[in-house]
Amino acid sequence: MQTVSCRFLWTGRGSCLSNVSVNIDDAGIISSIEKNVASFSAFDCYFAMPSFVDAHVHYAWMVVKEASVDLSDIRSAEELLTVLRSTVDSNREGIVRGESFDESEWNNSDLPSLSQLDSVTGNTPVFLRRVCGHSAMVNSAMLRLIGSDVPGVNRSRGILKEWPVLHFEQMFPLPGNVLTNAVSMVDSKIFSKGVTGVCTFESIFTAELLLNSFSALDVSVAIMVDDMNGSLTSDLSSGIVKIFLDGSFGAGNAALLDPYSDSSTGELHYTHEELTALLVRCGRMGLSVAVHAIGGRALRQLDVASNSAFQILGHGFSIRIEHAEDLMQAWPGTWNHDFHIFSMQPNFVERWQRPGGMYDRILPEGRSLVLNPFRTVLDAGFQLGFGSDSMPLDPLYGLKGAIRHRTAAQSVSMAEALSAYTLDAASISGLDHLAVPLARGRTADMVFLSGNPFQNYDNVSVDATMKSGSIVFGRNIFRRDLNV
Repeated sequence: MQTVSCRFLWTGRGSCLSNVSVNIDDAGIISSIEKNVASFSAFDCYFAMPSFVDAHVHYAWMVVKEASVDLSDIRSAEELLTVLRSTVDSNREGIVRGESFDESEWNNSDLPSLSQLDSVTGNTPVFLRRVCGHSAMVNSAMLRLIGSDVPGVNRSRGILKEWPVLHFEQMFPLPGNVLTNAVSMVDSKIFSKGVTGVCTFESIFTAELLLNSFSALDVSVAIMVDDMNGSLTSDLSSGIVKIFLDGSFGAGNAALLDPYSDSSTGELHYTHEELTALLVRCGRMGLSVAVHAIGGRALRQLDVASNSAFQILGHGFSIRIEHAEDLMQAWPGTWNHDFHIFSMQPNFVERWQRPGGMYDRILPEGRSLVLNPFRTVLDAGFQLGFGSDSMPLDPLYGLKGAIRHRTAAQSVSMAEALSAYTLDAASISGLDHLAVPLARGRTADMVFLSGNPFQNYDNVSVDATMKSGSIVFGRNIFRRDLNV
């Protein structure tokens, strides 16, 4: 049995409690929450709450990133080429993998040409994935390794989109020992953000990698729809199937109703008839569906097709709408509270929706203001869970975009934002044991913060993370005098 004395405790619902003790048994279960009978000047923690749950990550991708060159801080094509030259010079064996470049944050957003890549990489195959995970740059040596029948390959420019990017690890697996070491590092990083549960979107291949990784996280897995005929060797899957309707804003292929600044409109991956038939099939198999739909045209197609599928089946079933950045272009539609659930990313607001950000640069003036409409979704009574899409996986960073949306009318309260990143994220991800408030009998998955986010959010950080009653991140934070 252990006891944690909290200056403030938010159980996940209602108001904060003050001066309470959380008693945790040896099995990692909360046995009681009691009011401290005396006034304490010293507490084990300042602010405690349920641990965060990230409703949308790409866990295997994060593992691959650990084994790749980090390109997230690159700020120009010239800097990218310099990094590549030194990397290739020091590693001429195997494929050079780079992850998370974001040209929308460069001084000049022009990508290097195929010939420029070739000039610094020679015969060493190079694969460089954009931060969104939907496009990548490759050199000629890499193109020679990619089969001529692989879709989504622009061989004249060295650009990959969609399928070859999403399935790159299946085509070109990393060595097993590299993966094992990277998994431990990823878990540690996720715990450091106060997260103990995630819903990850994987192919059958990468899901099997997770099975063999022995991750310490609570993991729910959604399998990509093109693998739905496959079978897992475990119960790792939560029965969720992932369907991609379009691409991303960053890759320029999210399917829009109103065009980008360059007059393009992106593309849909299915016709109405194909999508309806696919949804009907999933419904008959008893599967929940998570649908990647970013642009207004994709969201409107999903709205119409899902209702057509419900009519054919004679009943509805759970459909998670992933991202829904351009939702107002398909609103109010015929979305159904009983079946449609929204999984959205507040970190997109903080990263790309601020004035002068990526959305402003690729969309006509004023269009970015209506993106990521959290308040609209909640006010209409829909369930909303937050995730990060691993860009970055950091709830405290993402929450800034939720409570301080660029369009003030779309901001949500701190309680709503925290709920969307804890209990509600767990609920829509099938992690039911984390979808209930802290109380007797509940798993002791908690995060301890340096300050009270309801009072002053700006300087709050994660002091420690507890999973099943054990500290998995943070040291020497207990029994300190807070003088409060």
